[in-house]
Amino acid sequence: MIINHINETTSADDGSRIVIIGGGTVGLYAAHELVKKGKEVLVIESGTVALGGFDQESFSSVGKHHEGIRIGRSKSLGGTSNLWGGQLVEFQPADFMGREWLPDSKWPVSYDEIASYHQQTYENLDIPKEFTDDMRILKQSGVTDPDFGNGLELFLTRWLKIPSLSVAYAKEIQTSDKLKVLLNHTVTGFEGVAGNISAVRITDQDRSNHLVKAACFILSSGTIEISRLLLHAASSHDWECPWKGNENVGAYFQDHLIGRVGSVEIIDRQRFFNTFSTIVRSGHKFQPKVRLADRMLMQSRIMNIQAMMSFESSISENLVYLKQFLKAAIYSRKVSGIRDFIINLHACGKHLLPLMWKYVVENRVFVPSTSKVSFNIQSEQVPLRESRITIDPSAKDASGLPKVILDWKVGNEELPSIREFTILADKALHSAGLARLHMNRELINLNPSFLDTLRDNYHHVGGARMGNSERDGVVDQNLCVFGTKNLYITGAATFRTTSNANTTFTALAFVTRLVSHLT
Repeated sequence: MIINHINETTSADDGSRIVIIGGGTVGLYAAHELVKKGKEVLVIESGTVALGGFDQESFSSVGKHHEGIRIGRSKSLGGTSNLWGGQLVEFQPADFMGREWLPDSKWPVSYDEIASYHQQTYENLDIPKEFTDDMRILKQSGVTDPDFGNGLELFLTRWLKIPSLSVAYAKEIQTSDKLKVLLNHTVTGFEGVAGNISAVRITDQDRSNHLVKAACFILSSGTIEISRLLLHAASSHDWECPWKGNENVGAYFQDHLIGRVGSVEIIDRQRFFNTFSTIVRSGHKFQPKVRLADRMLMQSRIMNIQAMMSFESSISENLVYLKQFLKAAIYSRKVSGIRDFIINLHACGKHLLPLMWKYVVENRVFVPSTSKVSFNIQSEQVPLRESRITIDPSAKDASGLPKVILDWKVGNEELPSIREFTILADKALHSAGLARLHMNRELINLNPSFLDTLRDNYHHVGGARMGNSERDGVVDQNLCVFGTKNLYITGAATFRTTSNANTTFTALAFVTRLVSHLT
């Protein structure tokens, strides 16, 4: 049930209710799963149902240029699930084990522990078990797994049918008696005694302040906003903040470095396109990519990196427009721009029949044979303590929260790792008889300026990372904030490293585990 104003129901002291702060991807998933277990849940979202962003005056980036702080976040119901494509991929065992040469990389949770929640998470997201086996999907699609060698392997990412969780859970949000979603209200602080959080302070659209009490609180408002709220609460003189003095709050901010590292010269066009074009099975999409195998990650001094083929043709933009138009028509039922639709449809002209044949008969996304192919990477970065989120208490927004300052820093391991990975990939693709890579000259020469050509990928990590104690983290292995009994943090803010993978699936698997812990 969506509500827009504080009333007795939302502000009452409920001894069993769980309050979730943030109605984005992770917050809505947590609410959905908790309600399934019979819990009463209140979600507090600072945005509305309309897609919105954060006030430009509420943040700034002072380190390496970070585009995601501006356009990679959403202040609205559904959060960034309104912006992303719905891509899911698991982390690897090596990500959790820690690598001796990579400081602060060992997690307090084992891979096997979190992997035991993978299948349940897939099922919760309506992805059938038969679609979680890479080799099975590849075999059914006629892909003979190439013997890459050189420690590389082919793998698949999965894409949700309905990326926006506010759309996927729309019926439950509108009708459930156990789920209430309070919009246009911002959490600005906490109240509690001896580590037991009793209430959150919130500000409404009229700048009036209220208290909302509950038995348990889950902070799911995104990496940057989580750090901002924790730092602001720690600066308060009104109560004894349990995490006051924890210098790990806001520290170790990371993101993925992504970009083009070279062009692709195809050797066997039919096998190459069959190996790397996107697969479609019963409406589910699977994108083939390349990464380092686990043993290679543990044996070599290379950051965890994945690579994907980017296909560019004269009609690429037209196809993207048509896809977005059809998604809007199917999911939001809002159709506009018919004239532009017809123009883009006409531009695709002769490709429409091959496109439909490829999709319906061959279960593949159509790629024009004349496409130019680029080799793009997504790289893990070194966790650096000095790469951090801070606040400026002298500048506050309308809700009273201080301006957040992001100082994103990149280490010395990324550039040589990307170079070594690309060299390995070139050898692997060539030995498999698929292609040759023509690497960027600046990358070959390890010119530091090459890093300026890579951008962030809106995968914000850190600021409230898991640890064994307050000395090396903000939350414990159960995601409970050190020093508290009932305040939990979800999302990639709690991760120690980024892997090569998009962070959402692992974040949701941790939520599945947290729901089990709480219920």
